[in-house]
Amino acid sequence: MILVSTTGQEIADNMTSAADSFMKQLANLEFSNALFYVALMLAAAIICFEGYRLYKLALIVLGFYIGYSRSHVLLAGMELTSEQQLIGQAIAGILLAVLAGTLVHVGIYIAAYHFAQTNLAGLLTPILLQHVEVPKLLEPIATRIAAVLIAAIIAWLAVKSERVVVVVLTAVIGGFAMVNFFLKMVPVFPVNIGFFLKLPPVAYVIAKLGISAAGVGVQGVRKSKM
Repeated sequence: MILVSTTGQEIADNMTSAADSFMKQLANLEFSNALFYVALMLAAAIICFEGYRLYKLALIVLGFYIGYSRSHVLLAGMELTSEQQLIGQAIAGILLAVLAGTLVHVGIYIAAYHFAQTNLAGLLTPILLQHVEVPKLLEPIATRIAAVLIAAIIAWLAVKSERVVVVVLTAVIGGFAMVNFFLKMVPVFPVNIGFFLKLPPVAYVIAKLGISAAGVGVQGVRKSKM
């Protein structure tokens, strides 16, 4: 009887520990299961190739992802439990998803701003700062301000040309995300495919651009047949 009780308690403790570990991984965006990344890659592929047909759904998905991941930066610095952090990130993701899906222009702006700040600001900011004299002490602040301004301008331009931008934006975001999630999946993949990480960075840039171009082409061909 004692043996059964002890075993039952051990099972309960193991289940609790597993649940806590799972929630901690979700809250800290530290997925150790390749299936998570496969699911994320599939979602990115749908956004890349079906963006305009499902653009409201795509904006909702992107809104949730951006709200969930960006709020992690804010909540990670607070003394919160994994459960509290996960709930806070989920609430932020849901709010931004509802906002992006309800107000399309806001959704396009959010998606374009996030993409531009993540992928383009780092390339364009040094070019911009070459034409502006900034004291050494203010360079970090100037760099951040320039990155925000570049992302904001690109997002504003995106809103001005809705149809074209939705196609390009969803294709590019989806294409880039597919490669990014693939790279994160490689270290936790059950079979050793670490050789992918040894490829030169330019190979992944070409892959991102190629998949994005294919997404634009597929969505463009589909429109011409409508």
